[in-house]
Amino acid sequence: MSNYQGMISFKHSNERKTILLLTLFPLFLFGITWLIMLFFGTNTAYEMNQRINEALYNTAGVFMLLGPIIIIRAVVVFFFQKQLMFSFSGARELTRKENPEIYNIIENLCISRGLQTPRIWIIDTSGFNAFATGWRAKDSWIIFTSGLVQTLDKREIEAVAAHELSHIINKDSLLMLVTVVYIGIISMMGSILIRTSSRGSDNKNNLLPLVGLWFLVLGYLIYPLIRLAVSRKREFLADLWAVELTKDNEAMISALEKISGHSAVPSANTNISMFFINSPDDLPHMNALEKKRAKSSLRDTHPTISERVEALRNY
Repeated sequence: MSNYQGMISFKHSNERKTILLLTLFPLFLFGITWLIMLFFGTNTAYEMNQRINEALYNTAGVFMLLGPIIIIRAVVVFFFQKQLMFSFSGARELTRKENPEIYNIIENLCISRGLQTPRIWIIDTSGFNAFATGWRAKDSWIIFTSGLVQTLDKREIEAVAAHELSHIINKDSLLMLVTVVYIGIISMMGSILIRTSSRGSDNKNNLLPLVGLWFLVLGYLIYPLIRLAVSRKREFLADLWAVELTKDNEAMISALEKISGHSAVPSANTNISMFFINSPDDLPHMNALEKKRAKSSLRDTHPTISERVEALRNY
């Protein structure tokens, strides 16, 4: 019980950090844009108060100009996330008649924690993989590949299902979706600012290209690395939650070892790679490479299987 209480405490701590991260994300973007405007876009002959006000006015103008685009993109992603993700992955609904055992496994897990059972879908591919999406239990899905369902035994499937269920419990899908939206918006804003400002503007004091370049650096370099770091940490936590839900440490380890080197999902888009239990780009020949690489790199969506197994054995 002490382990579970520790997990709950860690979950609440993660939720607070997530809220802080999501709040600071746009504030940081606004703040850096304001600093660029302050030091490069205002008249140095002005008093500091005048320069600050002018920089705020110019920064607000940039965000108001791009506001409608930001809102439209965010609404599309949030309200059509299932359609977007499933279209990328090629998933279809799995009926109870088709595989009643999967339904029984997930329903039993949900009943044990007083949760509403998510919908179950499947991707017809030989790779061993799974992912979850949705930020509310009543509007969530767990998706398995047919290769995983056909190859793993009941205990291992239960462990994978518990791993994905933990992502729903901890709202990891929501966090990942928000970061994807932020990064997409920032990159798009950078491109728009650079293209707009380059059309017939002879004003040497035009700072839109500089702001646009800053947005591109954030959108294509800095924020993606933060997103990947968060994704790797969430995978470790989901593995531990799976053990708490199933009370079966070895089943999770065994499932991960079988998945390693066999989790390729050709239909998966790179934008949704972080949602899977293991990278959908993982191929059999990569397993040998992983043995040589003890730790995951900054650009990996997931920790290495060996790192995750070691964490579970220590746990």
